[in-house]
Amino acid sequence: MEPASIRTKNPGAMWGSPLAIKWGAARKAVTLNDGKGQGNNIAVFPTYVQGICAQLDLWRSSKNYKNKRFADAIAIWSGGNYVESYIKFVLVRVPGMTRNTIMNDAFWQSPSGIAFLKAQAWHEAGKQYPAPDADWIEAQRRVFSGVPTPNTVRKAVVSIGSGAASGTVAGTQAGLSLPAALAIGLGIALVVFLVWKFKLKNAEQDTPHPTLVAPANIVEGAST
Repeated sequence: MEPASIRTKNPGAMWGSPLAIKWGAARKAVTLNDGKGQGNNIAVFPTYVQGICAQLDLWRSSKNYKNKRFADAIAIWSGGNYVESYIKFVLVRVPGMTRNTIMNDAFWQSPSGIAFLKAQAWHEAGKQYPAPDADWIEAQRRVFSGVPTPNTVRKAVVSIGSGAASGTVAGTQAGLSLPAALAIGLGIALVVFLVWKFKLKNAEQDTPHPTLVAPANIVEGAST
Protein backbone atom coordinates (compact mmCIF):
# COMPACT_ATOMS: atom_id res chain seq x y z
CA MET A 1 0.00 0.00 0.00
CA GLU A 2 1.24 3.50 -0.84
CA PRO A 3 2.20 5.89 2.00
CA ALA A 4 -0.56 8.12 3.37
CA SER A 5 0.82 11.32 1.87
CA ILE A 6 0.65 9.79 -1.62
CA ARG A 7 -2.79 8.23 -1.20
CA THR A 8 -4.20 11.55 0.00
CA LYS A 9 -2.31 13.64 -2.61
CA ASN A 10 -0.90 15.57 0.35
CA PRO A 11 2.87 15.87 -0.24
CA GLY A 12 3.50 17.75 3.00
CA ALA A 13 1.49 15.26 5.09
CA MET A 14 -0.44 18.28 6.40
CA TRP A 15 -3.16 18.10 8.98
CA GLY A 16 -6.69 19.12 8.13
CA SER A 17 -6.94 22.90 8.51
CA PRO A 18 -8.58 26.05 7.09
CA LEU A 19 -5.60 26.45 4.79
CA ALA A 20 -5.95 22.90 3.47
CA ILE A 21 -9.67 23.46 2.85
CA LYS A 22 -8.84 26.73 1.08
CA TRP A 23 -6.92 24.68 -1.50
CA GLY A 24 -9.67 22.11 -1.95
CA ALA A 25 -9.09 19.51 0.76
CA ALA A 26 -12.04 17.56 2.11
CA ARG A 27 -13.56 19.30 5.12
CA LYS A 28 -13.07 16.21 7.25
CA ALA A 29 -9.49 15.03 7.65
CA VAL A 30 -8.88 11.36 8.35
CA THR A 31 -7.14 9.80 11.31
CA LEU A 32 -3.72 8.22 10.91
CA ASN A 33 -3.09 4.82 12.43
CA ASP A 34 0.59 5.61 12.87
CA GLY A 35 1.16 4.01 16.26
CA LYS A 36 2.23 7.32 17.84
CA GLY A 37 -0.90 7.85 19.92
CA GLN A 38 -0.82 11.58 19.15
CA GLY A 39 -4.14 11.81 17.33
CA ASN A 40 -2.42 12.69 14.07
CA ASN A 41 -4.63 13.25 11.05
CA ILE A 42 -4.06 14.10 7.42
CA ALA A 43 -5.89 16.29 4.91
CA VAL A 44 -7.18 14.70 1.70
CA PHE A 45 -6.82 16.56 -1.61
CA PRO A 46 -8.48 15.75 -4.95
CA THR A 47 -5.35 16.46 -7.02
CA TYR A 48 -1.59 16.65 -6.57
CA VAL A 49 -1.60 20.28 -7.69
CA GLN A 50 -3.97 21.30 -4.90
CA GLY A 51 -1.98 19.38 -2.32
CA ILE A 52 1.23 21.05 -3.46
CA CYS A 53 -0.45 24.47 -3.38
CA ALA A 54 -1.37 23.90 0.27
CA GLN A 55 2.13 22.62 1.09
CA LEU A 56 3.73 25.72 -0.44
CA ASP A 57 1.18 28.15 0.98
CA LEU A 58 1.69 26.81 4.50
CA TRP A 59 5.46 27.23 4.28
CA ARG A 60 5.30 30.76 2.93
CA SER A 61 2.45 32.12 5.08
CA SER A 62 2.73 30.48 8.51
CA LYS A 63 4.45 32.48 11.24
CA ASN A 64 6.19 29.23 12.18
CA TYR A 65 8.18 29.09 8.94
CA LYS A 66 7.90 32.37 7.01
CA ASN A 67 11.25 34.12 6.45
CA LYS A 68 13.09 31.74 8.80
CA ARG A 69 16.39 29.97 8.29
CA PHE A 70 15.93 26.51 6.80
CA ALA A 71 17.48 24.78 9.83
CA ASP A 72 15.17 26.59 12.23
CA ALA A 73 12.04 26.12 10.13
CA ILE A 74 12.54 22.40 9.57
CA ALA A 75 13.09 21.88 13.31
CA ILE A 76 9.62 23.36 13.92
CA TRP A 77 8.07 21.45 11.03
CA SER A 78 9.37 18.10 12.25
CA GLY A 79 8.46 18.72 15.87
CA GLY A 80 12.13 18.34 16.79
CA ASN A 81 12.25 14.74 15.53
CA TYR A 82 15.33 13.63 13.57
CA VAL A 83 16.14 17.22 12.63
CA GLU A 84 19.73 16.67 11.50
CA SER A 85 18.86 13.71 9.29
CA TYR A 86 15.99 15.72 7.77
CA ILE A 87 18.36 18.62 7.04
CA LYS A 88 20.92 16.32 5.40
CA PHE A 89 18.24 14.60 3.33
CA VAL A 90 17.04 17.93 1.92
CA LEU A 91 20.48 19.47 1.31
CA VAL A 92 21.54 16.50 -0.79
CA ARG A 93 18.52 17.04 -3.06
CA VAL A 94 18.41 20.84 -3.32
CA PRO A 95 21.52 22.23 -5.05
CA GLY A 96 22.84 25.42 -3.50
CA MET A 97 20.66 25.22 -0.40
CA THR A 98 22.34 25.55 3.02
CA ARG A 99 21.25 25.42 6.64
CA ASN A 100 21.15 29.22 6.57
CA THR A 101 18.96 29.61 3.48
CA ILE A 102 16.16 32.07 4.25
CA MET A 103 12.79 30.64 3.29
CA ASN A 104 11.19 33.80 1.91
CA ASP A 105 9.12 34.46 -1.19
CA ALA A 106 12.23 34.87 -3.33
CA PHE A 107 13.19 31.32 -2.38
CA TRP A 108 9.69 29.91 -2.93
CA GLN A 109 9.42 31.50 -6.37
CA SER A 110 12.73 29.98 -7.48
CA PRO A 111 13.57 26.50 -8.81
CA SER A 112 15.09 25.80 -5.39
CA GLY A 113 11.67 26.28 -3.82
CA ILE A 114 10.19 23.54 -5.99
CA ALA A 115 13.21 21.30 -5.38
CA PHE A 116 12.71 21.72 -1.64
CA LEU A 117 9.01 20.84 -1.83
CA LYS A 118 9.87 17.70 -3.80
CA ALA A 119 12.55 16.73 -1.28
CA GLN A 120 10.20 17.27 1.64
CA ALA A 121 7.48 15.22 -0.05
CA TRP A 122 10.02 12.44 -0.63
CA HIS A 123 11.05 12.50 3.03
CA GLU A 124 7.47 12.47 4.29
CA ALA A 125 6.49 9.59 2.00
CA GLY A 126 9.67 7.58 2.42
CA LYS A 127 9.93 7.35 -1.35
CA GLN A 128 10.12 9.69 -4.34
CA TYR A 129 6.81 11.51 -4.68
CA PRO A 130 4.94 10.60 -7.90
CA ALA A 131 3.55 14.06 -8.79
CA PRO A 132 4.83 15.06 -12.27
CA ASP A 133 7.09 18.09 -12.73
CA ALA A 134 4.28 20.04 -14.39
CA ASP A 135 2.17 19.79 -11.21
CA TRP A 136 4.87 21.38 -9.03
CA ILE A 137 5.31 24.22 -11.51
CA GLU A 138 1.57 24.79 -11.82
CA ALA A 139 1.14 24.83 -8.03
CA GLN A 140 3.89 27.43 -7.69
CA ARG A 141 2.18 29.55 -10.36
CA ARG A 142 -1.21 29.33 -8.67
CA VAL A 143 0.03 30.25 -5.21
CA PHE A 144 1.91 33.31 -6.42
CA SER A 145 -0.70 34.43 -8.93
CA GLY A 146 -3.35 34.65 -6.22
CA VAL A 147 -5.78 32.54 -8.25
CA PRO A 148 -8.73 31.81 -5.93
CA THR A 149 -10.05 28.32 -5.43
CA PRO A 150 -13.76 27.47 -5.74
CA ASN A 151 -13.97 27.34 -1.94
CA THR A 152 -12.62 30.88 -1.60
CA VAL A 153 -14.87 32.26 -4.34
CA ARG A 154 -17.96 30.61 -2.85
CA LYS A 155 -17.33 32.05 0.62
CA ALA A 156 -16.62 35.50 -0.77
CA VAL A 157 -19.84 35.52 -2.80
CA VAL A 158 -21.90 34.39 0.18
CA SER A 159 -20.36 36.95 2.53
CA ILE A 160 -20.79 39.84 0.09
CA GLY A 161 -24.32 38.81 -0.91
CA SER A 162 -25.60 38.40 2.64
CA GLY A 163 -23.99 41.66 3.76
CA ALA A 164 -25.39 43.63 0.84
CA ALA A 165 -28.88 42.19 1.30
CA SER A 166 -29.08 42.85 5.03
CA GLY A 167 -27.71 46.37 4.64
CA THR A 168 -30.13 47.24 1.85
CA VAL A 169 -33.15 45.96 3.78
CA ALA A 170 -32.13 47.90 6.87
CA GLY A 171 -31.68 51.06 4.82
CA THR A 172 -35.06 50.88 3.12
CA GLN A 173 -36.80 50.12 6.40
CA ALA A 174 -35.20 53.26 7.83
CA GLY A 175 -36.82 55.30 5.08
CA LEU A 176 -33.79 55.80 2.85
CA SER A 177 -34.06 55.84 -0.92
CA LEU A 178 -33.17 52.62 -2.72
CA PRO A 179 -29.85 53.97 -4.12
CA ALA A 180 -28.81 55.14 -0.65
CA ALA A 181 -29.84 51.83 0.89
CA LEU A 182 -27.90 49.94 -1.76
CA ALA A 183 -24.81 52.03 -1.07
CA ILE A 184 -25.08 51.24 2.64
CA GLY A 185 -25.62 47.56 1.85
CA LEU A 186 -22.52 47.40 -0.31
CA GLY A 187 -20.50 49.14 2.39
CA ILE A 188 -21.60 46.59 4.95
CA ALA A 189 -20.81 43.78 2.51
CA LEU A 190 -17.29 45.11 2.06
CA VAL A 191 -16.74 45.21 5.82
CA VAL A 192 -18.09 41.64 6.18
CA PHE A 193 -15.77 40.42 3.42
CA LEU A 194 -12.69 42.12 4.92
CA VAL A 195 -13.44 40.65 8.35
CA TRP A 196 -13.81 37.19 6.78
CA LYS A 197 -10.49 37.56 4.94
CA PHE A 198 -8.74 38.67 8.12
CA LYS A 199 -10.05 35.67 10.06
CA LEU A 200 -9.04 33.29 7.24
CA LYS A 201 -5.53 34.74 7.11
CA ASN A 202 -5.09 34.37 10.86
CA ALA A 203 -6.38 30.80 10.77
CA GLU A 204 -3.92 29.94 8.01
CA GLN A 205 -0.94 31.46 9.80
CA ASP A 206 -1.76 29.64 13.02
CA THR A 207 -2.13 26.26 11.33
CA PRO A 208 0.09 23.82 13.25
CA HIS A 209 2.04 20.97 11.80
CA PRO A 210 2.24 17.72 13.75
CA THR A 211 5.41 15.90 14.59
CA LEU A 212 6.82 14.05 11.63
CA VAL A 213 4.16 11.74 10.23
CA ALA A 214 5.43 8.33 9.19
CA PRO A 215 3.70 6.49 6.35
CA ALA A 216 0.65 4.86 7.87
CA ASN A 217 -2.75 3.39 7.19
CA ILE A 218 -5.62 5.85 6.98
CA VAL A 219 -8.64 5.01 9.07
CA GLU A 220 -11.97 6.63 9.81
CA GLY A 221 -12.44 6.85 13.55
CA ALA A 222 -10.59 3.77 14.83
CA SER A 223 -7.29 2.04 14.24
CA THR A 224 -6.98 -1.15 12.27
